[in-house]
Amino acid sequence: MSRVSRGGLDTTVVVCAAGALVAAGAGLALGSWRGGVALALGLLVGSANGAMARRSLGLDASFRMTSMGRLAILSAAGLGLGVLLGLPYVPLVLIGIAVAQLALAVVSAMSAVRA
Repeated sequence: MSRVSRGGLDTTVVVCAAGALVAAGAGLALGSWRGGVALALGLLVGSANGAMARRSLGLDASFRMTSMGRLAILSAAGLGLGVLLGLPYVPLVLIGIAVAQLALAVVSAMSAVRA
């Protein structure tokens, strides 16, 4: 993978980690630490998708199939973490994963425009 796209992945992880810190802090400040942690965990889990996608490019399988596998893994991880925090927090973990995917798309688009 090119240097630009590698930098985009690193940027995505940094953005998601910063967002996770803000989410956890906001949850604590607002009196819902579990809600903040749920969103933070979702952001951190979701930020792994870019690295997983990069690794799947070297596999002898279609990118479409590996994409479905990655989404299943991320969803299962999100559901599991949400259940550990409590069922009402599952949607927040999944929202965090979705926001991380949006961050990956924005950072990738910005990297492509700069290249």
